Amino acid sequence: MEIKTITCHNVYNYGASLQAYALQHYLELCGHTVEIIDFNPWFHRDRYNLFFIYPEGRGYRLVKKMPLLKYAIGPLRNRHIFVTYGRKARFDNFTRDYLHLTPICYQCSEDLRNNPPKADMYIAGSDQIWNTDCENGKEPGYYLDFGGCVKRISYAASFGSSVLNPELKDFVAEELSKFDAISVRESSGLKILNELGFNGIQVLDPVFLLSRQAWLELSDKAKAYKLVPGQYILVYDFLYDERIANLAILLKQRYHIPIVSINDFDTIKYADININNAGPLEFLKLVNHAKVVVSSSFHATAFAAIFRKDFYVFPLKGVSNSSRMEDFLTSISAYRRFNCPELDENALNFEKIAVLLKNAKQKSEYFLLNNLA
Repeated sequence: MEIKTITCHNVYNYGASLQAYALQHYLELCGHTVEIIDFNPWFHRDRYNLFFIYPEGRGYRLVKKMPLLKYAIGPLRNRHIFVTYGRKARFDNFTRDYLHLTPICYQCSEDLRNNPPKADMYIAGSDQIWNTDCENGKEPGYYLDFGGCVKRISYAASFGSSVLNPELKDFVAEELSKFDAISVRESSGLKILNELGFNGIQVLDPVFLLSRQAWLELSDKAKAYKLVPGQYILVYDFLYDERIANLAILLKQRYHIPIVSINDFDTIKYADININNAGPLEFLKLVNHAKVVVSSSFHATAFAAIFRKDFYVFPLKGVSNSSRMEDFLTSISAYRRFNCPELDENALNFEKIAVLLKNAKQKSEYFLLNNLA
């Protein structure tokens, strides 16, 4: 079967790139021909654009009046780009080497409608493609609003929140009415579907469809950093978060090993070692070789569970909703490691976690295989 998937695959985010690869690769292992639709709307195009001014706020209003100001305001607003520009090349290499994209890059939903990619099936997902608090959830392309008589399903799509933007409920309901089958990543997503009058099923994030061994083999292809395996605390802190800092310091005092930070935007002052040039492969290796992972990241936690690494996780600073993290930790009986201000003296039971993930994977595979038949 010829399958086209659509997701946020090229946003320079570790989890986004790896989940896109995971679904593509799993479907290929099942014998299908798979391409990721190279959908690149405006709000995904400027992660490394030095002169980009986000279209809101005082800076944007000034630039709108005096366009040349973007050359002064942009570098000030986007100075973090200089610090982490090395990671861009590794992300681009990962996209080139591992993601099978459509030959056409679609810049907007209208492009998809005018020249839809040919396929026997479209799959929307995974990640926060339906988050109505972001531009993703307002974009018809992420709801497969293109193409003719083609089967449409979602796999582990996320609304990214426990509630929809009220102004977009009718829009979302109309878009979802085109689907033949819907699966979501969180139980909160099921609740949203039910409120809109749709049935759905909860499945695992695509990264859990691949085996631990498959991820280990991929991580072996990463750049090697001069770190002793099992002898560092890995932090993945999107913004400076005192909760993550405090717990990482407690772990450092206990184990007498350095804090290593893998950075998206800037250096982390409380870390002993800052890594600013890691791509998706390096992310895998750094998680796999850590003694403990402390983060505000769903996928850092997911891979810590896959690699059987001790972990602690905090809700993203400044964001009230953390349903996807809480759902996941509850499902693997590790909720006590969520927003935990002190060290947990009870070790995680990775044998139990592996069994729970195996059972959930079987349910997820059944959904996919049943709809691919």
